[in-house]
Amino acid sequence: MRITRAQRNAVAEKITSLERSFYGRGPRNVKVSVSDDDPISLVVLSLDSLTVADAVLSERGHKDAVIRHHEALHEATRADFLEAIEEIVGSPVSAYLAQVHPNTGYAVRVFVFSDLGDFDDPDADGS
Repeated sequence: MRITRAQRNAVAEKITSLERSFYGRGPRNVKVSVSDDDPISLVVLSLDSLTVADAVLSERGHKDAVIRHHEALHEATRADFLEAIEEIVGSPVSAYLAQVHPNTGYAVRVFVFSDLGDFDDPDADGS
């Protein structure tokens, strides 16, 4: 499997669009990087992804609330992000991880593609 530059650009555009749609604003910039070895990892770094409300909470010492808020958003929108990335890449995602840093506003999404299958499937035995 190979992820092309055009696919990486499409991923950056789609992540920006989805974040704008779900969070009310998009990130200032999105950087996409890809590993070359199996399992292939597609890492998306969104810069300045905190909402105004998130920034206020963080500045006033409620960083855990920002993290919990984004964890809930990541879980609620998980299927949307997976569907979009799988459509662009043309391969199923085996594992998906997402997190935001409450001080910097950096948000990272990692999509892992492996021939071993879906690591997040509770019915999968990993073999």
